[in-house]
Amino acid sequence: MANSWCAHLRADPVPWLLEAENPATRYLTLRDILDRPAGDPDLLAAQAAIPGYAPVAELLARQKRDGYWVKRDYCLPKLNGTFWVLCVLGDLGLTAEHPLIRQSCGFMFSFQRERGPFCRRRRVAGKGILWDSQPGPCTHARIVRFLIQFGYGDDPHLRAAIDWLLASQRSDGMWDCGRPTRPGCLRATHDVLRVAAIDARAAADPAIARAAVAMRDLLMESGMHRYHVSIPWTTLQWPPFDYSLPTTLQSLARLGYTLADPKLTEATDYLLSRQLADGSWPLDQTSSRPPFDPGPPGKPSKWVTLEVLQALKLLLGTASGVEGTTAG
Repeated sequence: MANSWCAHLRADPVPWLLEAENPATRYLTLRDILDRPAGDPDLLAAQAAIPGYAPVAELLARQKRDGYWVKRDYCLPKLNGTFWVLCVLGDLGLTAEHPLIRQSCGFMFSFQRERGPFCRRRRVAGKGILWDSQPGPCTHARIVRFLIQFGYGDDPHLRAAIDWLLASQRSDGMWDCGRPTRPGCLRATHDVLRVAAIDARAAADPAIARAAVAMRDLLMESGMHRYHVSIPWTTLQWPPFDYSLPTTLQSLARLGYTLADPKLTEATDYLLSRQLADGSWPLDQTSSRPPFDPGPPGKPSKWVTLEVLQALKLLLGTASGVEGTTAG
């Protein structure tokens, strides 16, 4: 890489990310790190190869006829049900141009209620199948995010879902998961900001500015368990089913935050300090049963490396040479 922001890196991981064996990281590296245009032949070829990538192909092959995975309750089983699978597939570059993804999106839209929220329908003993009264905001935000990624950003039903989400914000700028008297949920706030990072209309809403302030204030702080999450900022995980430092920094950078902010400088310095000598970043932790195996913790991870590079490019690429930001 010839860009000046790359001077902060210990080594260049891009050739590793571009290896053909993983077309998803190849595609996203070409798009997000190397800025290949939409019609670039290499970009298109990598994207076309993603459904055939073994972990993705195996997931798609397990889809049920009506577009769901395992159970009709889209949240179950935890980490392997439809919701969890689609969260991952959305981040890998698939779109509703693929018929199986389009079918799954139709399945998810069948759970949307009139006011916009996506709610589960569950069987209750003696009462039959009932709707939940309202969704958890983190689950709802992640559904909105992958539907945008799949190509439904202009769909009026999706816009109603975003409106519901923004209107459910707490007065402190965060969201909560049914705990109104306790601190807001960092996971939910993280997930809403990830929606705004890829949707300009949501990003322009005043609710997002308030949420970004709340997230920035908590950046790199300890004691995050008070905010309904179970890991510290310093843990590099994939998939980011809890929350993650690289994805938070991506969102804040896309919302206008820069390394002029000491909190973002501290976080960026931490990520740079975690880079290994070969240019990669390690996977610290993954969920116990992710939709597909991201590799062993403690080893270099293409998934983590790509997410960190996406964040660093956004921050260092607009403020290369900011004092206090070094390769450590």
